Amino acid sequence: MFRSDHVSRPASQPVTPPRQWSTLLKSAGAVSAALSFLLVINQATGVLQNFRVHHREFWEAMKIGEQAEQRQDYPAAFASFKHASELDPIDRKAQEQETKAAMLWLETAHGTPTRSFTDTANQLLPVLDRSLASAKGTAAADILAHIAWANFLRYRDGAREGVNVDGSLERALAIDKTNPYAHAIFGFWILWQGGSVDSANTHFAVALASGRERAYVRSLQIAALNNRQQDDTDTASLRVANDMRKNGESMSQDERSLALFNVFKVRLHYHDELVAMLSVLPPADAEATVNWLSDGATDIWSEKGDARRFVVANLREVAGDRAQALLLYRALQKDMAGGDRALGPPVDEAVKRLAAKAK
Repeated sequence: MFRSDHVSRPASQPVTPPRQWSTLLKSAGAVSAALSFLLVINQATGVLQNFRVHHREFWEAMKIGEQAEQRQDYPAAFASFKHASELDPIDRKAQEQETKAAMLWLETAHGTPTRSFTDTANQLLPVLDRSLASAKGTAAADILAHIAWANFLRYRDGAREGVNVDGSLERALAIDKTNPYAHAIFGFWILWQGGSVDSANTHFAVALASGRERAYVRSLQIAALNNRQQDDTDTASLRVANDMRKNGESMSQDERSLALFNVFKVRLHYHDELVAMLSVLPPADAEATVNWLSDGATDIWSEKGDARRFVVANLREVAGDRAQALLLYRALQKDMAGGDRALGPPVDEAVKRLAAKAK
């Protein structure tokens, strides 16, 4: 019979006391916690470093954009503000500055052999469209007007599909009925399409009366009138120059030279046409405006230039002071003898005309 007391017992194993297990587990937890803490610190330091680099790059882009805008380098300003917006897509100021730079660039855009008006418009339109989605009131109207101008630039290059200048301008004026950008561009657009000077001037008048962006409005008004080169637009150009002189406004030298050419120079050899133009304003205003437009000129429109002297003599004749006019014509005739006789024929004709009346 099998007896249980004959079964051998295994040797007993040492047992680790419960207190020692607890100590080991606590030590391992502490080490793990320390490692986790160090890992978190390392990650946080990396995030902080990235944030600091990102933050510095963002503000550098904003600062560079502001500096470019101050020196009127609007393409560079737009590029910098666009970069800032990409770094921080939710920063409202960066978006506003990007939109502003886009509008300023459009206002001063020029076509070049390597970059067309359409190239510029196509680059800027998406920015304006995105800004328009959240813009309100006057800001929205300003953006719509610039969208209209961008589409005009595309139209000028020959595009027709998707170009709706009138629609954007009408939307702008529905939001802000006196918006200077919209009215100035509307006036320009009317004349570009061959519309009436009166219709265009209605828009220019509202734009000027708005009290905003006067220099921009004037620049578009002058450009629109100079583009046509007809009697009605030349007359309007003279009136604009007279108003600007009286108001103490500034006009660039290029704009002055073009006005002198379109309004007066093309008529110097045509007495009746010149007299009609000089009669648009009272004689005193006409002479003051001629002198104002000629200020700083070094060519035939300088103070002693033949063209300026000839126009002033004609103004004396228009005013009824024929004796003074004859003296001025004769002095000019004498000074031209043996020299530049470009104005010889009309001067000789004027001397002959007034000398005959003096008898």
